[in-house]
Amino acid sequence: MVIMMNKNQGITLIELIVVLAVIGVLLAVISPGIQQPIQEAVLRTEAQRIAQEIRLTQQLAITTGMDYCFEIHVNEKYYNIRPKNTAIKLKNGVYKKEYLNKNLHAVKCNFPSLYSGEYAGLKVLTYTPTGIPSQTGSIELYSKDGKKKTIRVAVGTGRVRIQ
Repeated sequence: MVIMMNKNQGITLIELIVVLAVIGVLLAVISPGIQQPIQEAVLRTEAQRIAQEIRLTQQLAITTGMDYCFEIHVNEKYYNIRPKNTAIKLKNGVYKKEYLNKNLHAVKCNFPSLYSGEYAGLKVLTYTPTGIPSQTGSIELYSKDGKKKTIRVAVGTGRVRIQ
């Protein structure tokens, strides 16, 4: 006796729905676990970038013999590096302007704000040609899950540390 099997067998619609449902549940469980390391990496990377840019500002002040400013806008989430004697509104007076990562939730800073109006959120750290900051303080970066990185500028030396 010979039994014939149908060679055109495939998967049914129900089997496909079950497989897609299982994949969906797995993604829902795994997704929050993936977001946390990504947010931590963004926070760490932005803190390192800002610290390097503050060090660059200090180096520019020393090498050019001029006061240089590192300005961070806590509301608009960008920073400028520029010589102190140029007006903020002059685009060609800015040595560098960079925007922070959009995934940062908040930026706080205790540097003084020298401006009003649209530039009121711009906090300023100035380095003299000796490499000493005019003031010290810190910048705090926050991720969406509440984690924080702090960039501190030390008294007297202007040394930059990340905590």
